[in-house]
Amino acid sequence: MDGSKNSEIQLSCYNAENIVGEPDLQAASKLKSLVPLSKSTLRKLLPEKVGRYLKTQTLIGHKEPIEISAIQCTYHHEAEISKTILIDIMDGAGPIASVLLAGSIQKLNSDFEEIKTDGFSRILERNGQRVWEAENRKEGIAELEFIHAGRFLVSIKGTHLQHEDLWDFAAQLEFTNLQ
Repeated sequence: MDGSKNSEIQLSCYNAENIVGEPDLQAASKLKSLVPLSKSTLRKLLPEKVGRYLKTQTLIGHKEPIEISAIQCTYHHEAEISKTILIDIMDGAGPIASVLLAGSIQKLNSDFEEIKTDGFSRILERNGQRVWEAENRKEGIAELEFIHAGRFLVSIKGTHLQHEDLWDFAAQLEFTNLQ
């Protein structure tokens, strides 16, 4: 990965709560008393089109049985239908989700890197934000995971894509309703 390219890609969903610093586990514990986002609010989060990717499926309420508010959307490339992106956003509010978010905060504050002949997995700082990124070139799968606004766990998985493609996708997302 070229270090100079990293500085060119900016997440439009970046904000001060995402910056590297001490683990914000106290903030995550405060989330247990907050009310999770409603289905109608979740429905408005992700646009119908992101760059050249069109939303083809939305799933809301799939984590309600365990009292977690989340949305999952699938996007397909408009010209190359085999290129798909699955984005999952979990609200860390509520007693169960706040515990899961605290675990993700701890994970993302670790330094980790594994390099294989056909890909990699690593946790690092990118554009002032802790992220986990992985790529398996043999299987054509790439993944990203980060926390937005100290509350939302964002997971993005791409098929027939590289991790830089996912960064391009993430940079086009605007989470104005996600605070």
